[in-house]
Amino acid sequence: MARKSSRGATRNPVRKQRPAIAWKSLFTQLLMISALSAVTAAVIYIQQDDTLPILHVGVEGDFTHADKATLVKAVMPHVTGNFINVDVDKLRAAGESLAWVKLVQVKRIWPDSLSLVVEEHTAIAQWGQTALLNKDGELFTPNKASFPKNLTLIQGPEGSSELMVQRYKVLDKLFAQLELDLTIVTMDKRRAWTLQFDNGMEIRLGRAENKQRLQRFLKVYKAGLNNYKTDIAVVDMRYTNGLAVTWKLGQKPDFNGTV
Repeated sequence: MARKSSRGATRNPVRKQRPAIAWKSLFTQLLMISALSAVTAAVIYIQQDDTLPILHVGVEGDFTHADKATLVKAVMPHVTGNFINVDVDKLRAAGESLAWVKLVQVKRIWPDSLSLVVEEHTAIAQWGQTALLNKDGELFTPNKASFPKNLTLIQGPEGSSELMVQRYKVLDKLFAQLELDLTIVTMDKRRAWTLQFDNGMEIRLGRAENKQRLQRFLKVYKAGLNNYKTDIAVVDMRYTNGLAVTWKLGQKPDFNGTV
């Protein structure tokens, strides 16, 4: 019997081609990792308190009432950490907590110093019996023994200091031209204004239309009332079209003013 021959095909194994290694990309990644590690190490190093310590604290500014030594003493407890991480906000707050200090700017001076640039309050008037006002209408409360002398006294409702300072600056300039020195400026709870001067004269402007009433006073004062300024106790401007003059005790000059 004849044998049947088997027929078929033989497949040769196919090798998969390995992808080429991206040496350039790998090198770039390793370089970035190394740089990041170096930066991290550097940051950790400079954050250490014994690295770049603060060795000097200087103070700049014109001082009349504030004291440099007191200022340095107030901020030194907050000179902690190092040149990089010192908390300048705490330094600033500590300096500005002093009564006569309006503003403190903190400057870093490489590699180990801080400079405090200080601005004092400039008192423009006295507010009540316990506080002073600066030119921006901000209240501050230094020791009363340090109050400058001959400041105008301003009195008004709580929260009105800024408004009153702005109005006072206009009034002070206006009356200075008439050689009248304001000593007391008052606004009561009803918003009625009263002005007092160093010669003892008082002007009652009231609440409504007090700007127009002020202009009316100026017109009459320049027209001849100024000749009797040392005899006047009160000028009441709370009238629609006129005014009333109350003379000091024992004084009654012959004056007929016109509006």
